[in-house]
Amino acid sequence: MSIAERIRTVQQEVSAACIDAGRDPSEVRVLGACKTKPVELIREALCAGQTLLAENRAQEMRDKGPLLASHSPPPEWHFIGRLQKNKVKYVVPWAQIIHTVDSIDLAQAIANRAPNNIGVLIQVNTGEDTNKGGVVPGSALELAKAIEGIDLLTVRGFMTLPPMTEDPEDCAPYFAEVAHLAKEGQAAGLQTDVLSMGMSRDYRVAIREGSTIVRIGTAIFGARN
Repeated sequence: MSIAERIRTVQQEVSAACIDAGRDPSEVRVLGACKTKPVELIREALCAGQTLLAENRAQEMRDKGPLLASHSPPPEWHFIGRLQKNKVKYVVPWAQIIHTVDSIDLAQAIANRAPNNIGVLIQVNTGEDTNKGGVVPGSALELAKAIEGIDLLTVRGFMTLPPMTEDPEDCAPYFAEVAHLAKEGQAAGLQTDVLSMGMSRDYRVAIREGSTIVRIGTAIFGARN
């Protein structure tokens, strides 16, 4: 299938998952994870209407951002990889939302480099896996409140990558936990209306539990290079 056909198929499947969950399909956005993919392929996706795009490597965003800046329609870049403080400078000129903020030090480094206001998501390590980034659930709201006080940053919500399980249904409690954090954030006056939860194998479960962004890579762009 062409990129355009893949995008249509993914959008149809995500819309069907929303309807099955009793939700309006307009509440959930598909984030095209274009990591390792060439600019030519990304241009095809943009022309097909897939303007919400993500990179997980700072250097790739640094290199691709300028090449696609004048494209019509332009991309809305998000960053979804682990971000080192010394590479923040590559990301902040392009990313509208950074999904992987898990410390006050990283947040401050982003603010120090930000040319204008930038959205951040608190990455929640729901499985408390030491091999993954993110803050433990019990500390996520406290971190969100602290970061909200930093100039040029707006805490938009939360992101999680649950433990790998054989059955995607086993991810439901992890997604529900993060959705509950978002409600707690809103009750505390934060703008936590974005939930980045779910990828190709488990996005249906994530949508049922409240996800507003599903991160889809291979189904749109093919296997990672």
